[in-house]
Amino acid sequence: MQEKLFLLTSKQIARRLTEVFDFVWPTATAIWNLRWQVAGFVAACPEATDSDLNGRFNVGSGIRGANLRRACIDSSWEDQQQEFARFLLFEFCALYESWCESALHELTSPSKLSKHLQFPTTIKNGIASEGVQHAINSIAATNSPAMLGSIYPTIAQNKKNSPQHIEQLLTCYRYFKEVRNSLIHAGGGTSAKFVSAESAYQQLTAAQLGIKEKPAFNGHAAGSRVTLSLRGVVGFGEIVLRLVSTLDAEITKTMKAEQAFLQRWKEFHGDSPIQVSANSNLCKDRIKRLVRKLGLPTPVITPQFETLFRQSQCIV
Repeated sequence: MQEKLFLLTSKQIARRLTEVFDFVWPTATAIWNLRWQVAGFVAACPEATDSDLNGRFNVGSGIRGANLRRACIDSSWEDQQQEFARFLLFEFCALYESWCESALHELTSPSKLSKHLQFPTTIKNGIASEGVQHAINSIAATNSPAMLGSIYPTIAQNKKNSPQHIEQLLTCYRYFKEVRNSLIHAGGGTSAKFVSAESAYQQLTAAQLGIKEKPAFNGHAAGSRVTLSLRGVVGFGEIVLRLVSTLDAEITKTMKAEQAFLQRWKEFHGDSPIQVSANSNLCKDRIKRLVRKLGLPTPVITPQFETLFRQSQCIV
């Protein structure tokens, strides 16, 4: 899946998200098993001290200061799931914010567009004045015929690419971002912005998000405390991956992407033009191999793409 991403930062974020997905459920399962093992040990040896517990379960781990009695007996499984969900929520929000900033830097686009990439589109007088479509329009002020015909078709095949659902995906993102904001800035209370974001998200279906299962959430009354669904937060990670994949594909069509592509080519292959065969088929095959070395899928070699290479002194 990472191969069908254009920006370097998209590849990095996708890799990190995959690492987190691979970590989540095995770790949750391990915590669950540790809980009943510690409880069983204490039930069999009620006089066991904290040192006894660490000697039984912690020796060799290199971990110090673990209070297994408090973690596995005094704390409920529900409480621990809440903590686990909080860690993941903060990670996923930070990853998307990082992608927005790094993608704009890679494209040499204004950093102020980062905020717009984190909100659904606001239309005023028939124009996308704020939000994601405003950002896309700003980045894609000019499309690149070479990128549109050659690189974009392969990037668009990414299974996570969901252009028809981008507004709904960002409505979901806004809800979970408000959950994160409430936990960090409002002591876990439900603000007016939180209630509004939850109401908007509540109206969406899985089909509108383009996924099989809508990330679960716990409905909140005004003034109540925020609680999390671990399964829902893990599902939110999938939303972030879809946002990155979709926006990455949309960006690939643009002149900004063309400039980033040529810069990457020069950094990898050097400034000197590469000699290619005068035979058209052999030339196209060589270009494909050279592009794949940049970590990109095999491009479609159109006349515009080959002309770009020659005019940019990439090949001779």
